[in-house]
Amino acid sequence: MMSDSPPLKIEIRSEYALPAIILLLGAVLLFANLWVGDLGLDSAAYATISRAILRTHDWVVPHYEHCAPYQDCWLHPPLFYWMTAVSFKLFGITEFAARFVSALLGLGTILLVYFIGARAAGSRKAGFLAAFVLLTTQPFLELGRKCQIDVPLTFFLTLTVYFFLLALRKSKIFFLPAGAAAGLATLTKGLPALGILGVIGLYFLLKGDIKFFISLRLLYLIGGFLLALGLWIVPLVLADRFGDFVQAYFGGQIWGVLTGPSAARKGLFAGGLKDYLWYVGALVQRYWPWLPFLALSIPLALKKRKDQPFGMIFLLWGLVFLLFFSVASQKFFRYMAPLYPAFALIIGVSLGDRLKDATFRKFVIASAALLGILLLAVSLFPVYFGRINAPDKTEIKKLAPYIRILVGDKDPISVYRLNYWTTVADFAFYVDRPIQALDGDEEFLRSLDQGGRYGYLKKSDFAKWAPDVREHFPPLFATENFYLITNAENRKAQLAKILPFPIF
Repeated sequence: MMSDSPPLKIEIRSEYALPAIILLLGAVLLFANLWVGDLGLDSAAYATISRAILRTHDWVVPHYEHCAPYQDCWLHPPLFYWMTAVSFKLFGITEFAARFVSALLGLGTILLVYFIGARAAGSRKAGFLAAFVLLTTQPFLELGRKCQIDVPLTFFLTLTVYFFLLALRKSKIFFLPAGAAAGLATLTKGLPALGILGVIGLYFLLKGDIKFFISLRLLYLIGGFLLALGLWIVPLVLADRFGDFVQAYFGGQIWGVLTGPSAARKGLFAGGLKDYLWYVGALVQRYWPWLPFLALSIPLALKKRKDQPFGMIFLLWGLVFLLFFSVASQKFFRYMAPLYPAFALIIGVSLGDRLKDATFRKFVIASAALLGILLLAVSLFPVYFGRINAPDKTEIKKLAPYIRILVGDKDPISVYRLNYWTTVADFAFYVDRPIQALDGDEEFLRSLDQGGRYGYLKKSDFAKWAPDVREHFPPLFATENFYLITNAENRKAQLAKILPFPIF
Protein backbone atom coordinates (compact mmCIF):
# COMPACT_ATOMS: atom_id res chain seq x y z
CA MET A 1 0.00 0.00 0.00
CA MET A 2 1.48 3.31 -1.10
CA SER A 3 1.67 6.14 1.44
CA ASP A 4 0.30 9.56 0.52
CA SER A 5 2.75 11.36 2.81
CA PRO A 6 5.37 13.48 1.02
CA PRO A 7 8.95 12.18 0.91
CA LEU A 8 11.31 13.36 3.61
CA LYS A 9 13.43 16.26 2.36
CA ILE A 10 16.47 17.54 4.22
CA GLU A 11 17.47 21.08 3.42
CA ILE A 12 20.74 22.61 4.54
CA ARG A 13 20.36 26.35 4.72
CA SER A 14 23.29 28.25 3.24
CA GLU A 15 23.28 30.77 6.09
CA TYR A 16 24.56 27.95 8.31
CA ALA A 17 26.26 25.62 5.82
CA LEU A 18 28.59 28.15 4.21
CA PRO A 19 30.15 29.55 7.41
CA ALA A 20 30.33 25.99 8.79
CA ILE A 21 32.41 24.86 5.81
CA ILE A 22 34.64 27.93 6.16
CA LEU A 23 35.01 27.34 9.90
CA LEU A 24 35.97 23.68 9.51
CA LEU A 25 38.33 24.29 6.60
CA GLY A 26 40.08 27.07 8.48
CA ALA A 27 40.31 25.00 11.65
CA VAL A 28 41.94 22.07 9.85
CA LEU A 29 44.43 24.27 8.02
CA LEU A 30 45.39 26.33 11.07
CA PHE A 31 45.32 23.76 13.88
CA ALA A 32 46.50 20.51 12.26
CA ASN A 33 49.68 19.36 14.04
CA LEU A 34 50.12 22.82 15.53
CA TRP A 35 52.47 21.31 18.12
CA VAL A 36 55.02 20.12 15.51
CA GLY A 37 58.46 21.74 15.25
CA ASP A 38 60.26 24.32 17.34
CA LEU A 39 59.28 27.98 17.66
CA GLY A 40 62.27 29.85 16.27
CA LEU A 41 63.22 33.51 15.91
CA ASP A 42 60.58 36.04 17.01
CA SER A 43 58.16 33.29 18.03
CA ALA A 44 60.51 32.01 20.74
CA ALA A 45 61.16 35.55 21.96
CA TYR A 46 57.43 36.34 22.24
CA ALA A 47 56.81 33.01 23.99
CA THR A 48 59.60 33.79 26.47
CA ILE A 49 58.12 37.23 27.22
CA SER A 50 54.67 35.69 27.68
CA ARG A 51 56.02 32.99 30.00
CA ALA A 52 57.63 35.69 32.16
CA ILE A 53 54.17 37.13 32.92
CA LEU A 54 53.20 33.92 34.69
CA ARG A 55 56.47 33.87 36.64
CA THR A 56 56.67 37.52 37.66
CA HIS A 57 52.89 38.17 37.85
CA ASP A 58 53.69 41.51 36.23
CA TRP A 59 51.05 42.22 33.59
CA VAL A 60 52.10 45.85 33.12
CA VAL A 61 55.78 45.75 32.13
CA PRO A 62 56.78 43.00 29.64
CA HIS A 63 60.02 41.20 30.56
CA TYR A 64 62.30 39.25 28.22
CA GLU A 65 63.77 36.57 30.48
CA HIS A 66 67.47 35.74 30.23
CA CYS A 67 68.21 38.47 27.68
CA ALA A 68 69.74 41.38 29.59
CA PRO A 69 69.49 44.02 26.79
CA TYR A 70 65.69 43.52 26.68
CA GLN A 71 64.98 42.81 30.35
CA ASP A 72 62.21 45.42 30.32
CA CYS A 73 60.87 44.71 26.86
CA TRP A 74 59.12 47.71 25.29
CA LEU A 75 59.21 46.41 21.72
CA HIS A 76 55.40 46.10 21.56
CA PRO A 77 52.39 46.76 23.79
CA PRO A 78 51.44 43.67 25.80
CA LEU A 79 48.03 42.42 24.59
CA PHE A 80 49.51 39.54 22.58
CA TYR A 81 51.71 38.58 25.54
CA TRP A 82 48.67 38.64 27.83
CA MET A 83 46.72 36.32 25.54
CA THR A 84 49.64 33.93 25.14
CA ALA A 85 50.21 33.88 28.90
CA VAL A 86 46.56 32.85 29.34
CA SER A 87 47.10 30.14 26.73
CA PHE A 88 50.14 28.89 28.69
CA LYS A 89 48.01 28.85 31.83
CA LEU A 90 45.36 26.74 30.08
CA PHE A 91 47.49 24.34 28.04
CA GLY A 92 50.91 24.43 29.68
CA ILE A 93 54.10 25.99 28.36
CA THR A 94 54.29 24.19 25.01
CA GLU A 95 54.67 25.03 21.33
CA PHE A 96 50.95 24.38 20.82
CA ALA A 97 50.00 26.86 23.55
CA ALA A 98 52.44 29.43 22.16
CA ARG A 99 50.85 29.21 18.70
CA PHE A 100 47.26 28.81 19.86
CA VAL A 101 46.42 32.53 20.02
CA SER A 102 47.57 33.24 16.45
CA ALA A 103 45.76 30.17 15.11
CA LEU A 104 42.52 31.01 16.93
CA LEU A 105 42.54 34.66 15.86
CA GLY A 106 43.53 33.63 12.33
CA LEU A 107 40.39 31.47 12.25
CA GLY A 108 38.41 34.39 13.67
CA THR A 109 39.75 36.65 10.91
CA ILE A 110 38.57 34.21 8.23
CA LEU A 111 35.06 34.10 9.71
CA LEU A 112 34.94 37.88 10.01
CA VAL A 113 35.90 38.18 6.34
CA TYR A 114 32.96 35.91 5.47
CA PHE A 115 30.45 38.04 7.40
CA ILE A 116 31.93 41.36 6.21
CA GLY A 117 31.87 40.24 2.59
CA ALA A 118 28.31 38.90 2.85
CA ARG A 119 27.03 42.13 4.46
CA ALA A 120 28.98 44.54 2.26
CA ALA A 121 27.80 42.93 -0.99
CA GLY A 122 24.45 41.65 0.28
CA SER A 123 25.49 38.23 -0.98
CA ARG A 124 26.69 35.08 0.77
CA LYS A 125 28.52 34.21 -2.42
CA ALA A 126 30.75 37.25 -1.96
CA GLY A 127 31.38 36.37 1.68
CA PHE A 128 32.17 32.73 0.92
CA LEU A 129 34.52 33.60 -1.93
CA ALA A 130 36.35 36.23 0.18
CA ALA A 131 36.78 33.81 3.10
CA PHE A 132 37.92 31.03 0.77
CA VAL A 133 40.52 33.34 -0.76
CA LEU A 134 41.89 34.20 2.68
CA LEU A 135 42.02 30.63 3.99
CA THR A 136 43.91 29.56 0.85
CA THR A 137 46.40 32.44 1.10
CA GLN A 138 49.48 30.46 2.09
CA PRO A 139 51.46 33.34 3.71
CA PHE A 140 48.48 34.11 5.94
CA LEU A 141 48.15 30.46 7.01
CA GLU A 142 51.87 30.27 7.69
CA LEU A 143 51.75 33.34 9.95
CA GLY A 144 48.62 32.03 11.65
CA ARG A 145 50.56 28.96 12.75
CA LYS A 146 53.33 30.92 14.46
CA CYS A 147 53.64 32.64 17.82
CA GLN A 148 53.79 36.08 16.24
CA ILE A 149 51.91 39.34 16.56
CA ASP A 150 50.91 39.98 12.95
CA VAL A 151 47.82 37.74 12.68
CA PRO A 152 46.36 38.89 16.05
CA LEU A 153 46.88 42.47 14.84
CA THR A 154 45.08 41.57 11.61
CA PHE A 155 42.16 40.08 13.55
CA PHE A 156 41.54 43.27 15.52
CA LEU A 157 41.88 45.42 12.39
CA THR A 158 39.31 43.19 10.66
CA LEU A 159 37.06 43.37 13.72
CA THR A 160 37.26 47.18 13.49
CA VAL A 161 36.06 47.05 9.88
CA TYR A 162 33.23 44.66 10.83
CA PHE A 163 31.89 47.00 13.53
CA PHE A 164 32.37 49.98 11.22
CA LEU A 165 30.16 48.25 8.65
CA LEU A 166 27.51 47.68 11.34
CA ALA A 167 27.80 51.35 12.34
CA LEU A 168 27.04 52.41 8.77
CA ARG A 169 24.30 49.86 8.14
CA LYS A 170 22.56 49.61 11.54
CA SER A 171 23.35 52.13 14.26
CA LYS A 172 26.00 54.70 15.02
CA ILE A 173 26.44 53.10 18.45
CA PHE A 174 28.62 50.49 16.72
CA PHE A 175 31.29 53.18 16.32
CA LEU A 176 32.00 52.51 20.01
CA PRO A 177 33.06 48.83 19.56
CA ALA A 178 34.77 49.79 16.29
CA GLY A 179 36.96 52.21 18.25
CA ALA A 180 37.52 49.60 20.98
CA ALA A 181 38.67 47.06 18.36
CA ALA A 182 41.08 49.64 16.94
CA GLY A 183 42.35 50.22 20.48
CA LEU A 184 42.93 46.48 20.96
CA ALA A 185 44.81 46.41 17.66
CA THR A 186 46.99 49.23 19.00
CA LEU A 187 47.56 47.31 22.24
CA THR A 188 48.72 44.40 20.07
CA LYS A 189 51.31 46.09 17.86
CA GLY A 190 51.27 49.77 18.63
CA LEU A 191 51.52 52.57 16.12
CA PRO A 192 50.92 50.60 12.85
CA ALA A 193 47.38 49.78 14.04
CA LEU A 194 46.41 53.47 13.91
CA GLY A 195 46.26 53.12 10.15
CA ILE A 196 42.77 51.67 10.45
CA LEU A 197 41.52 54.94 11.97
CA GLY A 198 43.13 56.73 9.04
CA VAL A 199 41.20 54.44 6.69
CA ILE A 200 37.90 55.40 8.35
CA GLY A 201 38.76 59.10 8.19
CA LEU A 202 39.69 58.89 4.51
CA TYR A 203 36.44 57.08 3.76
CA PHE A 204 34.39 60.02 5.07
CA LEU A 205 36.64 62.57 3.37
CA LEU A 206 36.18 60.87 -0.01
CA LYS A 207 32.43 60.71 0.56
CA GLY A 208 32.41 64.42 1.35
CA ASP A 209 30.88 63.72 4.76
CA ILE A 210 32.82 66.39 6.65
CA LYS A 211 30.18 66.44 9.39
CA PHE A 212 31.56 63.13 10.65
CA PHE A 213 34.54 64.96 12.13
CA ILE A 214 32.32 67.08 14.39
CA SER A 215 29.70 64.44 15.13
CA LEU A 216 28.76 62.02 17.88
CA ARG A 217 29.97 59.21 15.61
CA LEU A 218 33.56 60.38 15.95
CA LEU A 219 33.17 60.74 19.71
CA TYR A 220 31.97 57.14 19.94
CA LEU A 221 34.92 55.99 17.84
CA ILE A 222 37.50 57.89 19.89
CA GLY A 223 35.80 56.95 23.16
CA GLY A 224 35.92 53.24 22.39
CA PHE A 225 39.55 53.56 21.29
CA LEU A 226 40.59 55.33 24.49
CA LEU A 227 38.68 52.88 26.70
CA ALA A 228 40.52 49.92 25.15
CA LEU A 229 43.87 51.69 25.29
CA GLY A 230 43.29 52.49 28.95
CA LEU A 231 43.39 48.78 29.81
CA TRP A 232 47.18 49.10 29.73
CA ILE A 233 48.01 52.81 29.70
CA VAL A 234 46.27 53.53 33.02
CA PRO A 235 48.13 50.78 34.96
CA LEU A 236 51.33 51.84 33.19
CA VAL A 237 50.92 55.43 34.36
CA LEU A 238 50.06 54.29 37.89
CA ALA A 239 53.23 52.19 37.93
CA ASP A 240 55.20 55.29 36.84
CA ARG A 241 56.55 53.48 33.76
CA PHE A 242 54.74 55.36 30.99
CA GLY A 243 57.78 57.59 30.30
CA ASP A 244 60.03 54.53 29.99
CA PHE A 245 57.66 53.06 27.42
CA VAL A 246 57.42 56.24 25.34
CA GLN A 247 61.19 56.69 25.27
CA ALA A 248 62.00 53.06 24.43
CA TYR A 249 59.12 52.44 22.00
CA PHE A 250 58.97 55.65 19.99
CA GLY A 251 62.65 56.55 20.35
CA GLY A 252 63.83 53.01 19.69
CA GLN A 253 61.41 50.59 18.08
CA ILE A 254 59.35 52.91 15.84
CA TRP A 255 62.25 55.19 14.92
CA GLY A 256 64.37 52.15 14.10
CA VAL A 257 61.68 50.64 11.85
CA LEU A 258 61.17 53.90 9.97
CA THR A 259 64.80 54.96 9.60
CA GLY A 260 67.04 51.99 10.48
CA PRO A 261 68.78 49.67 8.04
CA SER A 262 66.41 47.40 6.17
CA ALA A 263 66.96 44.05 7.84
CA ALA A 264 65.01 41.85 5.49
CA ARG A 265 65.38 42.85 1.86
CA LYS A 266 65.73 39.16 1.01
CA GLY A 267 67.73 40.20 -2.03
CA LEU A 268 64.52 41.16 -3.85
CA PHE A 269 65.24 44.86 -4.29
CA ALA A 270 68.10 47.15 -3.34
CA GLY A 271 67.67 50.84 -2.60
CA GLY A 272 66.03 53.85 -4.20
CA LEU A 273 62.58 53.60 -5.77
CA LYS A 274 62.79 49.82 -5.78
CA ASP A 275 63.07 49.86 -2.01
CA TYR A 276 59.70 51.62 -1.77
CA LEU A 277 58.26 49.01 -4.13
CA TRP A 278 59.56 46.12 -2.00
CA TYR A 279 56.09 45.01 -0.93
CA VAL A 280 54.76 45.19 -4.49
CA GLY A 281 57.54 42.81 -5.47
CA ALA A 282 56.80 40.64 -2.44
CA LEU A 283 53.16 40.36 -3.51
CA VAL A 284 54.23 39.38 -7.01
CA GLN A 285 56.43 36.75 -5.45
CA ARG A 286 54.07 35.35 -2.81
CA TYR A 287 50.41 36.22 -3.47
CA TRP A 288 49.55 33.27 -5.68
CA PRO A 289 47.20 32.02 -7.06
CA TRP A 290 45.12 35.09 -6.18
CA LEU A 291 47.27 37.91 -7.61
CA PRO A 292 45.61 37.87 -11.10
CA PHE A 293 42.17 37.89 -9.46
CA LEU A 294 43.19 40.88 -7.34
CA ALA A 295 44.43 42.74 -10.41
CA LEU A 296 41.07 42.06 -12.08
CA SER A 297 39.03 42.97 -9.00
CA ILE A 298 40.52 46.39 -8.19
CA PRO A 299 39.17 48.18 -11.31
CA LEU A 300 35.83 46.39 -10.85
CA ALA A 301 35.65 47.62 -7.25
CA LEU A 302 36.37 51.17 -8.38
CA LYS A 303 33.71 50.89 -11.08
CA LYS A 304 31.11 49.57 -8.60
CA ARG A 305 31.90 52.08 -5.84
CA LYS A 306 28.48 53.78 -6.19
CA ASP A 307 26.54 50.52 -6.00
CA GLN A 308 28.80 49.09 -3.27
CA PRO A 309 30.29 52.14 -1.51
CA PHE A 310 31.68 50.04 1.33
CA GLY A 311 34.06 48.45 -1.17
CA MET A 312 36.05 51.68 -0.91
CA ILE A 313 36.94 50.72 2.66
CA PHE A 314 38.64 47.56 1.42
CA LEU A 315 40.59 49.50 -1.19
CA LEU A 316 41.65 52.16 1.32
CA TRP A 317 42.52 49.46 3.86
CA GLY A 318 44.94 47.80 1.45
CA LEU A 319 46.35 51.07 0.15
CA VAL A 320 46.96 52.79 3.52
CA PHE A 321 48.77 49.83 5.06
CA LEU A 322 50.74 49.13 1.89
CA LEU A 323 51.96 52.74 1.83
CA PHE A 324 52.76 52.77 5.55
CA PHE A 325 54.85 49.61 5.37
CA SER A 326 56.53 50.75 2.15
CA VAL A 327 57.97 53.96 3.63
CA ALA A 328 59.43 52.10 6.63
CA SER A 329 63.05 51.10 6.23
CA GLN A 330 62.72 47.64 7.77
CA LYS A 331 60.76 45.29 5.56
CA PHE A 332 59.52 41.81 6.37
CA PHE A 333 57.13 39.45 4.61
CA ARG A 334 55.13 39.02 7.83
CA TYR A 335 54.24 42.74 7.88
CA MET A 336 51.91 42.05 4.93
CA ALA A 337 49.44 40.12 7.11
CA PRO A 338 46.94 43.05 7.43
CA LEU A 339 46.80 43.29 3.62
CA TYR A 340 45.44 39.78 3.04
CA PRO A 341 41.88 40.24 4.45
CA ALA A 342 41.52 43.50 2.51
CA PHE A 343 42.61 41.82 -0.73
CA ALA A 344 40.35 38.82 -0.08
CA LEU A 345 37.36 41.14 0.42
CA ILE A 346 38.15 43.10 -2.75
CA ILE A 347 38.16 39.83 -4.71
CA GLY A 348 35.07 38.42 -2.99
CA VAL A 349 32.91 41.53 -3.30
CA SER A 350 33.98 42.24 -6.89
CA LEU A 351 33.71 38.71 -8.28
CA GLY A 352 31.29 36.89 -5.96
CA ASP A 353 28.08 38.04 -7.63
CA ARG A 354 29.51 37.21 -11.04
CA LEU A 355 29.43 33.52 -10.15
CA LYS A 356 26.29 31.83 -11.50
CA ASP A 357 24.28 29.92 -8.93
CA ALA A 358 25.09 26.57 -10.54
CA THR A 359 28.79 27.39 -10.63
CA PHE A 360 28.71 28.56 -7.03
CA ARG A 361 27.01 25.33 -5.88
CA LYS A 362 29.78 23.33 -7.56
CA PHE A 363 32.35 25.57 -5.86
CA VAL A 364 30.77 24.92 -2.45
CA ILE A 365 30.60 21.16 -3.09
CA ALA A 366 34.26 21.17 -4.14
CA SER A 367 35.13 23.06 -0.93
CA ALA A 368 33.25 20.49 1.16
CA ALA A 369 35.07 17.69 -0.68
CA LEU A 370 38.39 19.44 0.01
CA LEU A 371 37.43 19.57 3.69
CA GLY A 372 36.78 15.82 3.68
CA ILE A 373 40.11 15.11 2.01
CA LEU A 374 41.99 17.31 4.50
CA LEU A 375 40.26 15.69 7.47
CA LEU A 376 41.17 12.24 6.15
CA ALA A 377 44.77 13.31 5.48
CA VAL A 378 45.18 14.79 8.96
CA SER A 379 43.70 11.67 10.53
CA LEU A 380 46.00 9.25 8.70
CA PHE A 381 49.21 11.18 8.13
CA PRO A 382 51.34 13.73 10.03
CA VAL A 383 50.27 16.55 7.70
CA TYR A 384 51.70 19.96 8.62
CA PHE A 385 50.30 23.01 6.81
CA GLY A 386 53.32 25.25 7.23
CA ARG A 387 57.10 25.21 7.37
CA ILE A 388 59.07 23.80 10.27
CA ASN A 389 61.86 26.12 11.31
CA ALA A 390 65.49 25.79 10.27
CA PRO A 391 67.44 22.76 11.63
CA ASP A 392 69.92 24.87 13.64
CA LYS A 393 67.01 26.11 15.74
CA THR A 394 65.74 22.59 16.37
CA GLU A 395 69.21 21.58 17.60
CA ILE A 396 68.83 23.91 20.58
CA LYS A 397 65.66 22.07 21.49
CA LYS A 398 67.54 18.76 21.33
CA LEU A 399 70.31 19.96 23.62
CA ALA A 400 68.06 21.81 26.06
CA PRO A 401 67.24 18.84 28.38
CA TYR A 402 70.95 18.05 28.87
CA ILE A 403 71.82 21.69 29.53
CA ARG A 404 69.03 22.05 32.10
CA ILE A 405 70.40 19.01 33.98
CA LEU A 406 73.94 20.39 34.08
CA VAL A 407 73.27 24.09 34.63
CA GLY A 408 71.45 25.48 37.67
CA ASP A 409 68.33 27.62 37.32
CA LYS A 410 70.22 30.85 38.00
CA ASP A 411 73.63 29.89 36.60
CA PRO A 412 74.62 31.65 33.36
CA ILE A 413 75.65 29.83 30.21
CA SER A 414 77.99 31.43 27.68
CA VAL A 415 76.81 31.66 24.09
CA TYR A 416 79.38 32.34 21.38
CA ARG A 417 78.68 34.68 18.44
CA LEU A 418 74.93 34.11 18.28
CA ASN A 419 72.49 36.97 17.81
CA TYR A 420 70.15 37.82 20.68
CA TRP A 421 66.99 38.11 18.61
CA THR A 422 67.51 34.97 16.50
CA THR A 423 69.22 31.87 17.88
CA VAL A 424 69.40 33.14 21.45
CA ALA A 425 65.62 33.64 21.43
CA ASP A 426 65.21 29.87 21.05
CA PHE A 427 67.88 29.41 23.68
CA ALA A 428 66.03 31.59 26.20
CA PHE A 429 62.77 29.68 25.71
CA TYR A 430 64.00 26.09 25.52
CA VAL A 431 67.09 26.12 27.77
CA ASP A 432 65.56 28.61 30.22
CA ARG A 433 68.83 29.70 31.82
CA PRO A 434 70.58 33.10 32.08
CA ILE A 435 72.49 33.89 28.89
CA GLN A 436 75.82 35.64 28.50
CA ALA A 437 76.29 36.40 24.81
CA LEU A 438 79.98 36.84 23.98
CA ASP A 439 81.67 37.53 20.65
CA GLY A 440 85.38 37.55 21.52
CA ASP A 441 87.42 34.36 21.81
CA GLU A 442 89.27 35.40 24.96
CA GLU A 443 86.24 36.57 26.92
CA PHE A 444 84.24 33.52 25.90
CA LEU A 445 86.96 31.04 26.91
CA ARG A 446 87.71 32.97 30.08
CA SER A 447 84.06 32.73 31.09
CA LEU A 448 84.25 28.92 30.83
CA ASP A 449 87.12 28.81 33.32
CA GLN A 450 85.02 30.55 35.96
CA GLY A 451 83.89 27.51 37.94
CA GLY A 452 81.65 24.95 36.26
CA ARG A 453 80.61 27.13 33.33
CA TYR A 454 79.30 25.80 30.03
CA GLY A 455 79.43 27.23 26.53
CA TYR A 456 77.30 26.82 23.43
CA LEU A 457 78.79 27.39 19.98
CA LYS A 458 78.89 26.24 16.39
CA LYS A 459 81.15 23.34 15.46
CA SER A 460 82.68 25.45 12.71
CA ASP A 461 83.84 28.05 15.28
CA PHE A 462 85.18 25.35 17.60
CA ALA A 463 87.21 23.83 14.74
CA LYS A 464 89.09 27.15 14.25
CA TRP A 465 90.73 27.01 17.67
CA ALA A 466 94.21 25.61 18.29
CA PRO A 467 94.39 21.91 19.29
CA ASP A 468 95.48 22.66 22.87
CA VAL A 469 92.52 25.03 23.32
CA ARG A 470 90.10 22.44 21.98
CA GLU A 471 91.60 19.89 24.33
CA HIS A 472 91.14 22.20 27.34
CA PHE A 473 87.50 22.87 26.43
CA PRO A 474 86.17 19.47 25.31
CA PRO A 475 82.62 18.99 23.95
CA LEU A 476 80.09 17.37 26.25
CA PHE A 477 77.21 17.04 23.81
CA ALA A 478 76.93 17.56 20.08
CA THR A 479 74.25 17.95 17.45
CA GLU A 480 74.76 18.29 13.72
CA ASN A 481 76.04 21.87 13.90
CA PHE A 482 76.58 22.76 17.58
CA TYR A 483 78.61 21.79 20.64
CA LEU A 484 78.02 22.19 24.34
CA ILE A 485 81.50 22.57 25.89
CA THR A 486 83.09 23.18 29.28
CA ASN A 487 86.60 23.28 30.74
CA ALA A 488 88.49 20.03 31.26
CA GLU A 489 88.40 20.20 35.05
CA ASN A 490 84.64 20.61 35.14
CA ARG A 491 84.23 17.76 32.67
CA LYS A 492 86.24 15.44 34.93
CA ALA A 493 84.18 16.52 37.93
CA GLN A 494 80.94 15.75 36.11
CA LEU A 495 82.22 12.35 35.02
CA ALA A 496 83.23 11.59 38.61
CA LYS A 497 79.64 12.16 39.69
CA ILE A 498 78.39 9.74 37.09
CA LEU A 499 81.22 7.20 37.43
CA PRO A 500 82.51 7.36 41.05
CA PHE A 501 85.49 5.04 40.48
CA PRO A 502 88.79 5.54 38.66
CA ILE A 503 89.11 4.65 35.00
CA PHE A 504 92.59 3.51 33.83
